[in-house]
Amino acid sequence: MDPIFGTPQRPASPVTRIDGSGRPISLDLRAPERNTVLFTGGPGMGKSFELEKVQDLARAQGWPCLKVDASPREPLESRFVRAATRGLGGLRKQYGYLALRKLKKTIKNLTQRSRNQQNGAEVRVGVAPVQLIAKRQWDAPGGTGLGSTLEELATELGDLAGKKGKPVVLMVDNLDVASERDLAALTELSTHLDRGRSPVYLVAAGSEMAMTRLMAASGGHSGVATNATSRYDVRVCRPLTGDELRPTLTEPLRQAGIAHGPEAVDQLLKASGGHPGRLRDLSEKAVDLIGNRPDGLTPDVAKAAIAQVNADSRVVYQADWNSCSGAEKELLAKTAGRGARGLSMPAETQAAGPGNWPAVDSARQMLLARGLVRENAGGDRITIADPGLREWVEMRLGQTAATAGVALPGSAAPAITAEGAGRHAEGVGTYTRQVGQSTFTVNR
Repeated sequence: MDPIFGTPQRPASPVTRIDGSGRPISLDLRAPERNTVLFTGGPGMGKSFELEKVQDLARAQGWPCLKVDASPREPLESRFVRAATRGLGGLRKQYGYLALRKLKKTIKNLTQRSRNQQNGAEVRVGVAPVQLIAKRQWDAPGGTGLGSTLEELATELGDLAGKKGKPVVLMVDNLDVASERDLAALTELSTHLDRGRSPVYLVAAGSEMAMTRLMAASGGHSGVATNATSRYDVRVCRPLTGDELRPTLTEPLRQAGIAHGPEAVDQLLKASGGHPGRLRDLSEKAVDLIGNRPDGLTPDVAKAAIAQVNADSRVVYQADWNSCSGAEKELLAKTAGRGARGLSMPAETQAAGPGNWPAVDSARQMLLARGLVRENAGGDRITIADPGLREWVEMRLGQTAATAGVALPGSAAPAITAEGAGRHAEGVGTYTRQVGQSTFTVNR
């Protein structure tokens, strides 16, 4: 049985996302304005969902479509060639055996070329079955560039689909883990598609730093960084408002016959922070807690669901914190200390002084890229993206969270307690801040 609220790939009540001008960002609702489309946004904001919608549209319309995930260990060339090989059967049914001969030959050549472009070495130490193995791979000198390989594949697919007046869609998800070489190849492919006449589209998804990485990669390899932004149709999966998210919560509850009051709904919407994935987690937890209660979703149930989801997320919050640099932890702590209103960045950089403000700004950019903080519309204030993370940081730094540890009467739900309450050991890598009547120390 499917969950009441659906899955990330198939939500029960999907949201029609719009941009700042009120236009839908989904390609099935608004056609691309460039041959390259880039969906950006924080983790879990729906970028992969938008690619799934494009793939569904392509399948429904009979368009040739190749979708791959970027990988730091395997070049995009290999992934695209493998995806094209898997799709030959469907293309043969659609276009016929004779029409596919040239494409099959091209894929065979590209497969062989991909193997020849990599040199490798392997060293084994020890005796089987216990051996230490070290491997290393590197590009073969004089090999054909990855960008030209993708261009050749795109051209062949475009020529094939053009015989029936259909477009071709190439998609890359998880762009953030792509190598610099792959990013450079994508910028070359984007340039090729922009100049070409075939209706071939490249659709990719990555974080808010994806465009910055693409420009840096293109500048370092293909010399086209200055023109990169004009070639991309960038569509941002921004945080959703309460009004936008409300139907995704209330409509599935209504269809399931579960009573729900406006106050409880507002509590879950506020706790989601505009994040559809987090709202789904909160909603599913609330439904679990409701059980057979005839009053359904009440404020007490909502409060308990929020507390339990926050408790379950502690390990994720700890991992996020551990992966931050000292400057990032300091900025995250200061932002959390400002509550829902957030931190003014102009004031923060000014207080840092001429020699230190670049480090503060770099920390801000890294936190934004990882989706831990978000900017307001004016770009002059940042807030913690996940209200649960903000609460966790506050408690970690010794503050009291008045709403923590709520559980339904008679339930065995774990209470959230402040971890490491009290003062941290002070040293050269710490600083002390005063919040209300509480003093806490931040480890740099």
